[in-house]
Amino acid sequence: MANMGNGDRSTKHNVDVAHRAFAMLICARVFVLKCLLEKLPSDTDAKTARRRWALAQAMPPVDLATEIFVAVFRSFCAANKTDLIDFTESMLKGMKQILGPDVFPPTQRPFVVVDEAQQAAEYLNESTTTGIDKRPFLHPFYNFLWDTRLFHGVILAGTGLSMKMVRTMSSQSAQPQNHSQVPVVFVKVGQFTKAEQTIRPT
Repeated sequence: MANMGNGDRSTKHNVDVAHRAFAMLICARVFVLKCLLEKLPSDTDAKTARRRWALAQAMPPVDLATEIFVAVFRSFCAANKTDLIDFTESMLKGMKQILGPDVFPPTQRPFVVVDEAQQAAEYLNESTTTGIDKRPFLHPFYNFLWDTRLFHGVILAGTGLSMKMVRTMSSQSAQPQNHSQVPVVFVKVGQFTKAEQTIRPT
């Protein structure tokens, strides 16, 4: 570490900041989902629960002009990445007991859905002192999701998402050496009614 150059330090810092933001994002979503499930009647079926969750994300409750996901996300600003991931894992385990195995099978981790993934697959502008530096977003986010070991796979959705974007993302992803299974990616390209296509990075 003593021989690490300024560029390496800057890159590591950027990665650490990004991973912490990703952890805050996932933790906020899971926290709201857990709260929603706790408020549903005990006889709620899986289909209804999924519809309620989809509605909550499409039209999130607003308090004092701030939507609930943003409010919860900001509340995690003082937490570190490890604590956020541990908290998320504990909430996912707790949710399996709320609505039973129809919604959360006890032996299977859930899938995570990344909607409008084409925006993350494109290049985001990042201002620097030397001009504009363009960096991909979907690739590091996908790697982070898989490295947490919280999810069984990733579902990418978006009307502008192309298979080329997904292949580029998955082919650049380094295979986790300590994982017992290959990352699973389900893709819905163009329309939500199209059959799912599965990509297993090689």
